[in-house]
Amino acid sequence: MPLRELLIVAGYEAGSAVRRWELWLPYMFSATLGLFMVSLGFDAFGGEGAQRFFVLGWIPFSTVTAASLGTITVVLGLSHQPLRYWLSLPLSVRQVVAVKLVMGVTMGLIVAAATLAFSVVWILRSMALLNPVTALVLIWLTLATSGLLAALSILVRDLTKMSILTILISSALQYVSSVYVPMESLALWVRALVLVNPVTLVSEVLRTGATALLAALAAEALLLFLAGVNVLALRVRTQLE
Repeated sequence: MPLRELLIVAGYEAGSAVRRWELWLPYMFSATLGLFMVSLGFDAFGGEGAQRFFVLGWIPFSTVTAASLGTITVVLGLSHQPLRYWLSLPLSVRQVVAVKLVMGVTMGLIVAAATLAFSVVWILRSMALLNPVTALVLIWLTLATSGLLAALSILVRDLTKMSILTILISSALQYVSSVYVPMESLALWVRALVLVNPVTLVSEVLRTGATALLAALAAEALLLFLAGVNVLALRVRTQLE
């Protein structure tokens, strides 16, 4: 495997994500402001337990919104010229697509880090969340989100439709989840639907530390990311013909 070339492309995309602050900074501002204000309401009406419940659901949701934006940026940026440059390296189309999706993953992790830091310092006032498990589930979540958006991007071709797709997917991931609603309060058939959502899996892992959900999240993230890479690679091959 051409590891050096893969690292070059991955490093370029990660650096590009960091430099494009005009994309992730508004999401970071919105995520932390929403976290602060809504958590005050949960605290006022439900106490610290309700506030903590919300905060641990909001962190993965804010991660998803930024990862979605980063992935859409990658999809729209896959034009002929840069592709032909990267493909001049000893890399397959699938490998190029996979490492270019690092931009979406990086944007998600930037916002995740911001909301996580804000949560532990200003709201929860506990460093217990700063551990390897939290880092791992947020990485898996960004991979799952990036793969899902990449796979669905084959359905649309222009900026307007991509924006609509992003809003629809982000809304579904936010509301068909346990961000605001405890799992035990849902009907069984609704609970089964909600558990498919990676945002729910991450929220529940952060809340309960359930190891069974860790395995489910890892499997879902891997399947979605591989699906996204393969579908997007197929689109790119067609584009280059």
